[in-house]
Amino acid sequence: MKISLAIILLFLVKIAFSQEEMALIKSCNNTNLPACETLGSYYIKKMDWAKGVIVGEALCAKDLAIGCTFAGTSLLGLGKGKEGNSYLTKACDKFEPYACRSLGRLMKKVGESDLSHLYFRRACHYGLKEICSDLKRDKKILSSTGLDFLSKVKEDCADSQSSACSDRLSVLNTCTKPLSKEDCQLLPGYLSILFRAKLMQAEAKFSLTLLVAGEKALKIDPKIKAYSYDLALVLKDYKPQNYYHYVFGFMNSCSGQAKSTSLSLFKDSYKNINSKSLLSIRHYFNTGKKSDCYDPAIGFEAFALASLDPLNPTRLDIWKMNYDGNLIQLMDGLPSP
Repeated sequence: MKISLAIILLFLVKIAFSQEEMALIKSCNNTNLPACETLGSYYIKKMDWAKGVIVGEALCAKDLAIGCTFAGTSLLGLGKGKEGNSYLTKACDKFEPYACRSLGRLMKKVGESDLSHLYFRRACHYGLKEICSDLKRDKKILSSTGLDFLSKVKEDCADSQSSACSDRLSVLNTCTKPLSKEDCQLLPGYLSILFRAKLMQAEAKFSLTLLVAGEKALKIDPKIKAYSYDLALVLKDYKPQNYYHYVFGFMNSCSGQAKSTSLSLFKDSYKNINSKSLLSIRHYFNTGKKSDCYDPAIGFEAFALASLDPLNPTRLDIWKMNYDGNLIQLMDGLPSP
């Protein structure tokens, strides 16, 4: 009696896979990539490296950084160091913290202490909080020349699209003196931290612009005809994001009993923010005086605050925008090297 190939395969699948694994496989598809991430994580925990590579490479090809981490980790498990490092580097450069941590451990094993520290530092900045406490905050691994270069990058790349920024960064491609080989090895990691923080600053500008738009709508509303320090009223039709870096709103002294900041209005969106950072942010919003507040019939000032450096959680990046839409940076909180 002949048995069809389909039946044989079905029988083998039932033997080869556990019930849990089969459920994960069935859930994983192009429209449910989170389920594929769960499947990849399952293979990593089980140290099933061959299957981990398959799922990881597929997710990495779809530009999901965690997939690159799965692929890199699995390839290392199979003894393919060069390929594994390549995938982990790709993931770390996409701000995936677990890949950076893995690279830090690898560099430590081969005696590259400075590179190891920098990878661990990147993991900390990219969200792996538990590693931050193990880092020496005052550890300096760049030379004075490297530090000077980084300072000039901050100046020339205030606009990251400018030709001055491109010209400055191009020096790294050829590693031109006075930069040393070690500087050119370390600087890209620091620049990754810096430019990620600059990307985060766009959130402050967007939030304040959104707030000003809400205020202008109130001002032209024939039933209101005034600005407001009640953030719930200003953003009455706004659906909050799941996660914010910046707290935005008005000085508490201006709002009375109304909710004046996004932290009070969207509390669940700030669960991942460091408690010391939140304490500093709350303190700042409490420093304003009632006498400094604009009459809502005339104008207002709004602020956006965040901590961009997990190694210095009380150091804040502060922006202000008034009713004219003028944006001012009151304090630069970009991470220090």
